Amino acid sequence: MIKALLLLTLLSAVSYGQKEQAVTSPISLNHFYLTLDSETFSAIENSDFLKTEFAAFERRTTVRTDMTYTGIYFYGKHTYFEFFDVAAQAGSKPGDTGLAFGVDQSDVVKALKPLLNTKAPDLVTRACDKSQVPWFYRLKLESLPADSVVNSWIMEYHPQFLALWNPKPTGNESVRREEILTRYKAVLKNVPSDQYLGDVIELTIAADSQSIEKLTAICQAFGYVSKKDAVTIKLTGADFSLHLVPETQTARGVISVVFKLNRNTKSTKVVKFGLKSTLEFKNNGTAIWKF
Repeated sequence: MIKALLLLTLLSAVSYGQKEQAVTSPISLNHFYLTLDSETFSAIENSDFLKTEFAAFERRTTVRTDMTYTGIYFYGKHTYFEFFDVAAQAGSKPGDTGLAFGVDQSDVVKALKPLLNTKAPDLVTRACDKSQVPWFYRLKLESLPADSVVNSWIMEYHPQFLALWNPKPTGNESVRREEILTRYKAVLKNVPSDQYLGDVIELTIAADSQSIEKLTAICQAFGYVSKKDAVTIKLTGADFSLHLVPETQTARGVISVVFKLNRNTKSTKVVKFGLKSTLEFKNNGTAIWKF
């Protein structure tokens, strides 16, 4: 069994210049997205607290070769999340969820392909100065049902992305999530100097039984420890946990998120968005956002 550090050592080796090196990397969370009803989306987008205290924020339109989309983004240290307005997403429903696993080492997705018995990873690009630059490699988790509320993949940043998108004197060949997000935040204005958000450490997703079964198997292949009770399957990795519960008419996709905070609040605090979404700050260095 993989121990607490959850270092997944794959038997295959990959080339690093002239050296052969075993791939050793935890499979953690890169980010998630959630489609919201318009009222909740608007309340979140227009919240001064979220933008000036909670986290680094931006509204961004991303232009790729395969699609263009606009969302609002909140950036932590290693992880981030994005929200979409259902009214602006043709064919979408509230609760539609994206779950992107991430790694901090090159060539991991290539080595994961045989483990997951999936197609080869593809390269996703992003517009920059009227041209498309390589952004990340994506390994799609194709075993999920076509009508699943969850769209999931594993992503690995391209080593030339930072150099082509926003070059700096040093650190332009990193694939590490922390360095990518640091560069993301560096181009934003009015970033909170002491933001609350550290990282996403837990997601609870409501999905159909087949999606739950497939996601459980995938996380187990990553080395996550699984535990099941009457309702919930809990999958625990090194720094991120995924909880899966049955989908209902009123609960689908991401229904709660737990954050690790950079600083504590002196007392519990609850902020409400729209009709039912609440962000509750605990006095133990965490917060939970429910949808």
